[in-house]
Amino acid sequence: MSNQFQQLVDEFWNRTLFKFVPKSITPNYFTFLRFALIPVVLVFLSTEHFFLALFFFFLAALADSIDGSLARKRKQISEYGIMLDPLADKLLIILSALFLLFYYPYFKVLMIVVIIDILILVESVALVVINHSIKTPSADWTGKSKMVFQVVGLLSVFFYIASHSLIWLQLSLMFFYLVIFTGLLSFFSYGYNSWKMIKK
Repeated sequence: MSNQFQQLVDEFWNRTLFKFVPKSITPNYFTFLRFALIPVVLVFLSTEHFFLALFFFFLAALADSIDGSLARKRKQISEYGIMLDPLADKLLIILSALFLLFYYPYFKVLMIVVIIDILILVESVALVVINHSIKTPSADWTGKSKMVFQVVGLLSVFFYIASHSLIWLQLSLMFFYLVIFTGLLSFFSYGYNSWKMIKK
């Protein structure tokens, strides 16, 4: 995701939703909402209520966009937010994908997507342990693009399962290949930036 596209998203939320969001509501409220929605998504997936799972998954992904934009527009970026935001992303993606493995024909591709996210999560935890600080590198275009492709890819899987349309199946596969490409770039980029932080 380019900075220009990110700025467009930020401005969209600022001109619409943020007019109704009180100053007392911080970005972390939306992060905690995402954590709360994860078990809801998983419950509906486990009971095969895919449309409801799709709805709450989309709601969680929307909250991710909102909390990032709110933090930037109101200059409320915090160290805990920087740490918790990607954790909420990865838990939502990893756990949802693991449930969807049972219904997805290209489960090996989806498993690679999960493994890449787990590796990046391990990188993040290792940095906190080694550096004795919750500070982690900010997400660059590779990480942000990966997240967008993951969300669209998983949404396509939901639509495929619900409709059995091969169009959604092929779309999901295309986006997952993009996830693998940007995910590997993000993994090495994150590792390099983490190494620079440790050296400081």
